[in-house]
Amino acid sequence: MKWALIHVTNDLHFWKMDQDNWSAELKYNQRAQTFRLAAGDKRLFFVERTGFLQSKFIVRTEYSQLIGEVHPGKNRRSGVATIENKRFNYLLAEHLLQLSGKEGIISLAIDTNDITTLTTAELCALIFSTLRVAGKQRVTEAQLEIA
Repeated sequence: MKWALIHVTNDLHFWKMDQDNWSAELKYNQRAQTFRLAAGDKRLFFVERTGFLQSKFIVRTEYSQLIGEVHPGKNRRSGVATIENKRFNYLLAEHLLQLSGKEGIISLAIDTNDITTLTTAELCALIFSTLRVAGKQRVTEAQLEIA
């Protein structure tokens, strides 16, 4: 699985994932710290930084529902992400993002010229989007096995 940065304008970053059965598009707005995820359905999400001594990023839907949180470590390259009451550890090394949880390990590449320009909020958007797409894919596979 791979996220590729396909287009950059002033404050908008356009990401695309298209590999095998996994496909999604992500538009990240750096100024507003929002992202639109198109993966089967189209949704708008808000990333908000909270906390004083220990910062965390929360992700809300367009209806202000809290749907996930990301607790970055000191170097922001690792941390814990929670989505829909499922907890994952993440590690960003070079251009590879690895998410590990009880369900297993998800590894994906992030294709961009300079990974250091990725803000923590944008990294949260990529983590959250990956987990959301992977979760939808598992549900679809489970529905196919039942039918």
